[in-house]
Formats: sequence, structure tokens, C-alpha cells
Amino acid sequence: MGIKYECKNNNCSYPGMTQFEISFHPEAIMDQNNLAEIFCPFCKKKMFLSIPIETVRDLPATRTNA
Repeated sequence: MGIKYECKNNNCSYPGMTQFEISFHPEAIMDQNNLAEIFCPFCKKKMFLSIPIETVRDLPATRTNA
């Protein structure tokens, strides 16, 4: 399960049937403060979390090899 960001711009030039969406593996992002703002490559507008994450503890759990 990844952390998903989506473009909310109604005038985005993304050619797909839905809004442009990008996801990151949870281990790639420690928390929201360690990630720069993400911009849509099609319309250059700021992208937003698909599912808002309030705290680090709300991030999806990852499996680690011990």
C-alpha cells in the first residue's frame, strides 16, 4: 500500500480518464514534513494527499526484515 497524491485541478491536461495520481512506498516517506510539495507534471499545480495523514503513526505500517 502506498501513500497517494492526486491532482485536484479540474483543468489539468492529464490525458487519462481520472485525475493524475502518484504513489510512494511508505518507507520512502518518513512523514509529511520530510517531503517537498509535489506538483503535477501536466498542469504544474500542487498535488494533495488522496487520504489525509494526520500523524506519523497514521502512515501505513511497513514490513521489515529483522
